[in-house]
Amino acid sequence: MKFHKDKISEVLLHLTINLKKSFNDHEVEKQMIRRSKISTIAFVIIACSTVLSFGVDALLRDGTFTTVITAWPDVEDRSFGAGLVRIVIYIIWWYFVVRLICVFSVIIPVTILLSHQFKNLTSYFYSLSEIFHGDESQAEKERKYEEAFKLGIKWHSDTLRCTRLCQDAFYFVYSGQILLNISLIILLVVQLVMSERTVTSTLANLITFTSLLVGTGCLMWNAGDITVEASKLPTAMFHSGWHNCRAQASRRIRPLVVIAMWHSQKAVQLHCLGIIKMSYESYISIIKISYSVVSVIF
Repeated sequence: MKFHKDKISEVLLHLTINLKKSFNDHEVEKQMIRRSKISTIAFVIIACSTVLSFGVDALLRDGTFTTVITAWPDVEDRSFGAGLVRIVIYIIWWYFVVRLICVFSVIIPVTILLSHQFKNLTSYFYSLSEIFHGDESQAEKERKYEEAFKLGIKWHSDTLRCTRLCQDAFYFVYSGQILLNISLIILLVVQLVMSERTVTSTLANLITFTSLLVGTGCLMWNAGDITVEASKLPTAMFHSGWHNCRAQASRRIRPLVVIAMWHSQKAVQLHCLGIIKMSYESYISIIKISYSVVSVIF
């Protein structure tokens, strides 16, 4: 994330300022802000609950306070120094979790912002038909429509560029997180099956399992929304009002609309690991794969 901070800054600049200067659907913006808050707060709460639950479980169990097993101190070492070191290690664990939360607190809003930018573009193209409802002459309406449609094509191109920048900036985070989550889901299910089922340990494992599902979902659901919202753009272009143009204006506009629709029909998708599409279907597949591996083991 630090290596790609310039790309991330550029994406945020375009999505929050440059692409909002001339047209901004306030209802879409409200939806984007509300969804960003809900998704980010939900992930932060669940991630913090995971670390806290393991700390509480370690504190309430018989024996020593152990959340992370280290080479030293030994698990059965009950000295004051060993207990102090375990507390320090727990705090260090918190430090790494906070860094992870910060990374997700950037990625989740940016992907939501990108999906809602496609939604904003869709609203923009639908609004172009209102140009022909004014009192100007037909020639003036056609001129305004042509300029507005070309501007929409430019915004679409800029939005696609932001998508490519997001793919480059977040690719390794997506890939690493998906691999890690698949491994941890499998290990947690195995642990739930084989470990001693006390109330605190079971609750800690369930909270961790929920955190993994939500964390993976926050990445894949919001990235999948980019594909869904981008797929609605060709329909909006078709209903933008091009049929109101006449004579020479109609002959200029129709090829422009056809080319723009053809370009927008190409699926916009984020990928991880080179082959996995970030989508709702891939999320379900990952959960099924994890369950299938555990089923084979047992």
